[in-house]
Amino acid sequence: MEKKKRGAPPSKDDTKQTKRQRKAAAQISKPSYHKPKPQIAHIDTPIADLLPHQRIDLIASLSEAVLEDPTAAVSSSRTALPTQRHQHDSNNNNSTDNNNEAAQYSKTQSKLQTLLLLSSPSTNGHDGHAARLAILSLLAIYTDILPSYRIRLPTESEMAVRVSKEIKAQWDYERKLLTSYQRYLSLLEKTWESGKYGSGIEGNKTRGTPTTLAATAMLSLTRLLTSCYNFNFRSNLLQIVIRTGNIRYSAELRSACCNALREMFDKDTGGEASLEAVRRISKLVKDGNGRKKGGGGGYRGIHPELLETWMALPLRVHEDEAVAANLATKLKNKRSKKSQQEKDLIEIEKELKEGDASIDKIDLAKNQSDMLHCVSVSYFRILKDCSSSPYGGDVGGGGTKRNGSGVEELLPVCLRGLAKFSHLIHLDAISDLMDVLKDLLKESHNLPLEASIHCILCALKTLRGPGRDAIPVDPKEYLIPLYNELSRLGIYYYQSNLDQSSTEHTEHSSGSNMEKSVQAAIQCLDHAFTQRRELSSSRLCAFLKRIASTSLHCPPHSSAPLIASARQISLRYSSSSKVQHMLENEEDIVSEGMFAPNAMDPEHSNAHATSLWELSLLKFHVNPMVADHAVSMAEGKFLKLPGESPAAIGEMMGRNAKEGYILHKAVVKKHPLEAAAAKADGDGKSSERKKRQRRNQNQVRFITPRKTGMWHLLEATSVSML
Repeated sequence: MEKKKRGAPPSKDDTKQTKRQRKAAAQISKPSYHKPKPQIAHIDTPIADLLPHQRIDLIASLSEAVLEDPTAAVSSSRTALPTQRHQHDSNNNNSTDNNNEAAQYSKTQSKLQTLLLLSSPSTNGHDGHAARLAILSLLAIYTDILPSYRIRLPTESEMAVRVSKEIKAQWDYERKLLTSYQRYLSLLEKTWESGKYGSGIEGNKTRGTPTTLAATAMLSLTRLLTSCYNFNFRSNLLQIVIRTGNIRYSAELRSACCNALREMFDKDTGGEASLEAVRRISKLVKDGNGRKKGGGGGYRGIHPELLETWMALPLRVHEDEAVAANLATKLKNKRSKKSQQEKDLIEIEKELKEGDASIDKIDLAKNQSDMLHCVSVSYFRILKDCSSSPYGGDVGGGGTKRNGSGVEELLPVCLRGLAKFSHLIHLDAISDLMDVLKDLLKESHNLPLEASIHCILCALKTLRGPGRDAIPVDPKEYLIPLYNELSRLGIYYYQSNLDQSSTEHTEHSSGSNMEKSVQAAIQCLDHAFTQRRELSSSRLCAFLKRIASTSLHCPPHSSAPLIASARQISLRYSSSSKVQHMLENEEDIVSEGMFAPNAMDPEHSNAHATSLWELSLLKFHVNPMVADHAVSMAEGKFLKLPGESPAAIGEMMGRNAKEGYILHKAVVKKHPLEAAAAKADGDGKSSERKKRQRRNQNQVRFITPRKTGMWHLLEATSVSML
């Protein structure tokens, strides 16, 4: 039969076909191009004897093959051995066919097992670069193929039951996947333990920087925690990440572990993983408190950054709701003890909820109540230990110094956490908390600035919470310490710069601690004078005078938010005659007595007898934002919220100070003939020229280090500010 040529006109038989049949025939005649599958290089030589580029190519091909077919990647395969088959046939001609089949095939490792061998320098020929690439490749593989639920392996009784081939294949795949994942976690842990001190030795206290391979292993563990916290072996991940988040010789890895915990707290909707992590950190706090021997020790083993991760907990359950959730859980447990059949039904329902990713509100409330209990108990333990320890050169009886990690470093973090979660704590615990805060503020001058201001902020936030009616407390007990602590903001920055005894303490104090103290002081002023009505005009004038005096000595990124806060307070109480008198000249003020700036009580300072002459000096400040706020406060202009809120200004200027950004307006001189040219042109061109000139005048430029000699990157001093 003659074949029909391509491109020939259709015959009579073709016209009888339907449109779908002709389309199918045309597709068959067209040449098909299939994407070539990745071919894995089957190399007979061992992995340790491969060249570096061969190992890298092998890792790439294996990774791509695993992602395309994960089911086949966890199983081992067989490869043909023709040499052994020929030798076997020549020597044993009378052997059976089964023996021949056993001789011509050899079992090889799975693709994941081969990648695990490439991830260890001891098995890949001590190639660190290939080990890092293999570790990162396995990280990408497991984050992609691992399910978002916990795998439960079948028991022996379940294995004895006859099941279908699909179920048996699924069981085998899950078992092999768990085995390979467990080997990967143990490999990462061993890699980190072997290189976390670099070339140093822990016993000789010569800890060096962690090796690159060890840092890669730890970062991989943090990534697995944030993406696979609902999968198996979560406890192993939490144990090593929390332990590494408490180290002191590597700030980068500590921050990475703490950020991973915060991300997990934010993603965990059920609360089980977060509860386990909170319990482990709470145990560290309890063990740190129990290591005291001979009056020393204290909390030296706990880093404040690890404790600060609790601030990311999304706790929303009140104490009363927590009690109701616990009662519901107890009733459910009592019902489940009636028969074994009900237990099996409850277990099946639990597995179905995990598969459907549904959240039980009762379980969520119980988990959050347990987290709140652990967090509040740890905070109270730190506070009570802090209130019972004398403050001087050492804290805790002579064991933990100021530049160590004692209660003194944990106290600000503890107070910030209590200020955030105080509205969820029971009223009985709130009354005890207020008593502890009073004892701490009696010697606020001995406390660090950050700790004392956060102590006041915690008290003011607690008084604004649900217990404000049940706890009769006079806010004057906390406003007097706030008035005395504001003056320390002006000298704290420069005292920390002059202290050269500890480089780590100097950088930490002059940077983040200063910004946190200013932000906390702004929040205290907001709770004291903006969210509540202040009836004493003498106290109000004293605070405005103290804020203006402190702003003269603070750096620009701290002075601007303080002036904006004072501006907000003065506009709220603009109807008060004493506040208006402070914005006038001292010669025009008629008052009795003299201003006493050294008075401890703001009501005894007689601040309405003076004026805010600091604004006239701040008008000529080198920073234009500080000068603008000083002029606006003197003229009584309102803030343009939310852009000019004190918190937003402090955050923006603090970021600019870290990045070396200098605000500078470009001044363009006018040409003498510009006015004549504007008259010659039409109104449209002149208006466009005016808009362009206005845009150029308001243009903000960045002074590069080449023009400034890198002065903006140096430490701020009194000479550089002036």
